[in-house]
Amino acid sequence: MSGRGAEEARWGVILLGFGGPERPEEVPAFLRKLLRREPPPALEAEVSERYRRFGGSPLPAVTRRQRDLLQAELRRRGLDWPVEVGMAYAEPSVESGLRRLAERGVERLLLVSLTPYRSAVSVDEYERAALEAVRELGLPLEPVRVPPWHEHPVYLGALAERLRATLEEVPPGERAAVPVVFSAHSLPLSMVEGGDPYVQQLEATIRGLNRLLGPLNWRLGFQSRGRASREPWLEPEVTRVLEELRAQGHRRVVVDPIGFLADHLETLYDNDVEHRRRAEELGLAFHRVRCLNDSPLLVRLLADVAVAAAGAGGEARP
Repeated sequence: MSGRGAEEARWGVILLGFGGPERPEEVPAFLRKLLRREPPPALEAEVSERYRRFGGSPLPAVTRRQRDLLQAELRRRGLDWPVEVGMAYAEPSVESGLRRLAERGVERLLLVSLTPYRSAVSVDEYERAALEAVRELGLPLEPVRVPPWHEHPVYLGALAERLRATLEEVPPGERAAVPVVFSAHSLPLSMVEGGDPYVQQLEATIRGLNRLLGPLNWRLGFQSRGRASREPWLEPEVTRVLEELRAQGHRRVVVDPIGFLADHLETLYDNDVEHRRRAEELGLAFHRVRCLNDSPLLVRLLADVAVAAAGAGGEARP
C-alpha cells in the first residue's frame, strides 16, 4: 500500500468464480486446468459435445455483465471502485484481474466470490488463489474477505423473486403442495465431514426462502458429481429425488438450482436436459427456476456486501 491512510486508500473489487469455456474450442484447455492433467480422450469428446450443443458456456458473458452492472451500481452510490473478474479455470484469470486492479490504482481489494456457499473447492479455493497471486506477483494490494451472505435478505429476496415466478406457472390448485427440489453441485462427502459448512449454508438459505414463501414442500438434492471419483459424494442426487417424488404420487416438480448464481453447463445440461428428460420419463411435469444471472437484486446484493465489508457506508437504495 501507499503511505496514505487506510481511510483514503482506493478500494477495488474482484469477482471470483469457477469460469467456463466461452467457445467449444476452449474446452481442452479448460479441462487441462481443471483436472491438472491431460483429460482422457473420451471425457474430452463428451464434454466438448455438450458445450457444442449450447455454443459454449454463457457463464463468461454473464459474469462480464455482472461486473459492468456492479461497477455502475457502485458509481451510482458515489463509489469510484474498479471492478474486475478473476476465474479459477478460464479467462480472465485471477492473476490478470488482479494485475488490472493494481494498474488502476487499487490498494485495498475486496474478494467477492460468485457463490455464497463456502467449501474447499469454491470460496476457499477462489480466495486462496487470489491471496497466492497477490503474494507471488508482488502486487501492492491488501485483500479483504467478504463475510458470508447466504442469508442476506437481498439474496433471499432475489431467490424468492425467481422461485415465485416459477411457482406461478403451476396451476393454482397444485401450487401449495408442489414439490420444490433445491439443487446444488455435489461434493465429496469427506469435505463436509471435514468441516465444510456447504450443506449447512444451503439449508439456511432454504429455510430463509421457506419463511418468505412457505410453507414449501421442499427437498435438497445434489447434481453434477464427479464421475471419475470413486469416493462417496453428497446425496441424494436430483434424479433419485425425482424418482422418489413420483413413487409418492406426485405429478409435477419444480427444480430450483440455488447452488448456482448463473447459468452454465450444470444448469443448461444437467437440469434442462438430463433432469427434464428423467422427469418426463417418470410422468412428472417439469418446471425449472431461472438462475439469478444479472438480476438487479443480485447486483444490489453484491454492492451491499462489498460496501459493508469495506465499512464505507454508501448511499442506500430506496
